[in-house]
Amino acid sequence: MVAIGPAKEKILREIGKGPIHGYALAGKVRVSLTFVYQHLKDLREDGFVEFREEGRKRVYVLTAKGKHLLKAID
Repeated sequence: MVAIGPAKEKILREIGKGPIHGYALAGKVRVSLTFVYQHLKDLREDGFVEFREEGRKRVYVLTAKGKHLLKAID
């Protein structure tokens, strides 16, 4: 089991609601944009989220592994 902090858990939960870009995510979880992008990088490297390019934005979505982690947290 991977331990994640409260900020990363909030980020995962928001992404779990549907695809979202980093700027919108920062507003929803009330974490600075710098930290959101660092957390997203970590979550991506761990295989919990991935992104796709939509115009000039990266939109983040959960991977199967990320969905499984959210279920395990609940």
